[in-house]
Amino acid sequence: MEKVKFEVWAVKWIEQKRSYIKESTYANYLIMLKNHLIPELGMYAVEDITKELVQTMILKLRTEGRIDKNGGLSDKTVKDMIIILKMCLKDYGIEDVRLFQRNAFQYPVNSHVTGMKILNDDMQFRMLQAIRCEKSYEAIGYAISLFTGMRIGEICALQWKDIDLEHRVIRVTKTLQRIYLKDGQRGRTKVILGAPKSRAAVREIPISRNLEEFLPYNNICNREYYVLTDNSKFVEPRLYRKHFMKFLEKNHFTYMRFHDLRHTFATRCIEKGGDYKTVSCLLGHSSVNLTLNRYVHPQMDQKRECVELL
Repeated sequence: MEKVKFEVWAVKWIEQKRSYIKESTYANYLIMLKNHLIPELGMYAVEDITKELVQTMILKLRTEGRIDKNGGLSDKTVKDMIIILKMCLKDYGIEDVRLFQRNAFQYPVNSHVTGMKILNDDMQFRMLQAIRCEKSYEAIGYAISLFTGMRIGEICALQWKDIDLEHRVIRVTKTLQRIYLKDGQRGRTKVILGAPKSRAAVREIPISRNLEEFLPYNNICNREYYVLTDNSKFVEPRLYRKHFMKFLEKNHFTYMRFHDLRHTFATRCIEKGGDYKTVSCLLGHSSVNLTLNRYVHPQMDQKRECVELL
């Protein structure tokens, strides 16, 4: 029986998956396959893909995997890619246990680590003061992120009807994102409004007293309007990030990503005594480990307290 090349099977596999996964997931899988996995493994027969071959690919992607710029792909990106590869091989019927066992592969350390920033109490106070002075609906989104930890796509999709004033909760039921679709040699982008990234991301977040003062309850004229614009048109995440950058420059804050507001929220919750499981639920994570590994980092004061215990 003639062996099937990986490039042939991968294209067939992703089209089979298309009817069973979200459009955004399909777009992500397709990019990973066409930009990296097929160029690296496409010429091999599916049965001939070994652990050693995949390990060599991982090293290459981590050191020189970026298409548009010099440098390698992030650790997370490559790990996500390997998950897709494993699904593709399993559905073909590959049974090489060395490919699928836990911790089968090693990932080189990235020498260019760009960690997230956490606002300290003084910086957070100054940012909230700047948000008050801004007096815009876009700035309300910055406060929402600081006091709820919502993702940027979730905030862009937020409508006034999602804010329950009677029960003082925000209901997160959708997210807005721009996805990249590759059609042959051509590529195009598309903004979609859909369900959050996982079942755990559909959640209710209590509105704190601190957040209440930023919400213009008395000025809401249409509950179908989007919060960031107060009209029927939304702001997509890419543009909203640019607005945030301008806000930082205008108020003389050092550079940070919008996601750092979510990072700050999670870290503050833990610092103030919130239990990990509750923080994980507020963030919309499917596991507590994800919260601990990605968002909770001891600050220097906590480290000092810890060593002083000795």
